[in-house]
Amino acid sequence: GLQSRLELELVAMDLRIAVSAVGEIVGETTTEDLLDSIFSQFCLGK
Repeated sequence: GLQSRLELELVAMDLRIAVSAVGEIVGETTTEDLLDSIFSQFCLGK
């Protein structure tokens, strides 16, 4: 149901964060890429 779908979405979000962190550690992701990824999820007014 809705609860299990929400749980799967939370797990997917955690996995994306973990993959990004590992990518930054091994040099595959730059800090700028990581920040872009984080802030792309938020709507910031201009």
